Amino acid sequence: MKKLHTLLFFFILLNTATYAQETTAEETKKTIVGKGLKEIDKIATKSWEDIKKFFKSNKGLMFPYKIGKNKHERKIKKHPTPANYIATNSIIQTTQEEFNNLKTPIGLEPELDIKVMYPRISPNKGYVSFQVGDFRYKRYLSGITKRNIEYIKLKLPDSTASECNVKKFRLLQNQDVKRHFSFVLDHSGSMGDQRANKLQQGVYNAIQSNFKRDKNQNDTYSIHKFDGEGNIQHLITSSNLQSIKSVLLPTKGLSGFGKSTAIKDALLQAVENLAKDNSSDSKIVVLFTDGVTNTDMSPLQLSDIIRLAIDNKINIAPVGFGAYVDANYLRQITYYAGGRFYRIFHEDEFNQLFENIILDTEMNYLIEFSPCIFGDDIQIELKLKGLERPLIGSTFFSTPAKEGYSIDINILFKNGSAEVDKNLYSSELNQVYTLLNYRKDINILIEGHTDKVGTEKSNINLSRKRAESVKKYLISQGISDKRIKTIGYGWSSPAYPYLEGQKANELNRRIEIKIVN
Repeated sequence: MKKLHTLLFFFILLNTATYAQETTAEETKKTIVGKGLKEIDKIATKSWEDIKKFFKSNKGLMFPYKIGKNKHERKIKKHPTPANYIATNSIIQTTQEEFNNLKTPIGLEPELDIKVMYPRISPNKGYVSFQVGDFRYKRYLSGITKRNIEYIKLKLPDSTASECNVKKFRLLQNQDVKRHFSFVLDHSGSMGDQRANKLQQGVYNAIQSNFKRDKNQNDTYSIHKFDGEGNIQHLITSSNLQSIKSVLLPTKGLSGFGKSTAIKDALLQAVENLAKDNSSDSKIVVLFTDGVTNTDMSPLQLSDIIRLAIDNKINIAPVGFGAYVDANYLRQITYYAGGRFYRIFHEDEFNQLFENIILDTEMNYLIEFSPCIFGDDIQIELKLKGLERPLIGSTFFSTPAKEGYSIDINILFKNGSAEVDKNLYSSELNQVYTLLNYRKDINILIEGHTDKVGTEKSNINLSRKRAESVKKYLISQGISDKRIKTIGYGWSSPAYPYLEGQKANELNRRIEIKIVN
């Protein structure tokens, strides 16, 4: 028993977090906020070597993996469950009052927290989701409005210390999002046949339930199985339930698998497959593993694979099953790939787990916003107010400085005026100057936009003059006028919709900077 306790202590130390099912925003903030994507490579190869060293120096301990030829893994018969562990249960939406009256086990009172997740980018808009609630008990808060959002910030890494406040955004209602779920399922030897069967059944049950809810049949599903040593199989990509059923049922245990674990290789195949999908609005890799990656064959760094995911608008939601996963490794994947991290300890939770993963993409608040800064390594930070306490959450985001993409710079003009207040808007103007000065290879189009107040002719003229005022400032700072074009659209190209009969909409009064040839 003493040896078992030592074993558990080691894995707790390795994972640098308690055995909670969910990572709090504060834990994430302490470990990775404000760092660039390359940070992930510092831990990507560390854990397996650390595990081998630990067990070699403690030979009396049972090692869950065979060290030697091909690193074939033993079946792990039972995973120790941490004290005070809360098994996965169904999601319930609740009001603030109902949340505060939730009856809970002694010593584990509900605690309000925030998760920011599933960011994606289009050429002129950003999207990000968030949830508020207690994620251990799966109690999510309803009734959040735009008034609860104190700020949305975009921050570049610490080295540049540059940030901006997003001024133009809205909460989207009645989301009708076309999603593609890619399930990447660990079938290494440590899983065992019985557990692998429950995994396959649980994934199918969740997909079947979603088919019943998805009246428009918007969603697509991919299934991958993997172990190690190059054995990763893409079984299907389909929107047909019977076709998906044919590769998951009847269950097949570890048939064709059962060796080691290669998480990075499996992720690469899943991301490359999802990258071919140009029609889905949201693309999510659900990575399930019960162990530590130990036989990757791809020469790519993990950061290269995550960058490929980001560039193709793909998020990754890892599931760590049992006592022997490297939670820190999975948590970093979660942050940089903008997903959710799930932690469970018993195979009887599989059905509810996968049901919740799909529901989590629907039962959230979706923000549509105009990015205010270009950058490949951006932290998006959201702060909420008006709750029992302020909440801050963050995730990773990218607004690429490449052709077709644009940002909104928050420059306001006096009514009817095209003059830029250089003192008031120096940071916004300097942001664009810094980009052009650093990236000599890009040119920009400065777009002026108005809302519907005033005549069409006057608005086109005014928006053009405002765009030219920004160009004039950049030229005065030494940027060649050949790199800058301007255009005034007036009200003809709104970024946000109008209500019926509405003319004034401050979200449409804007200066956009677009990357062009």
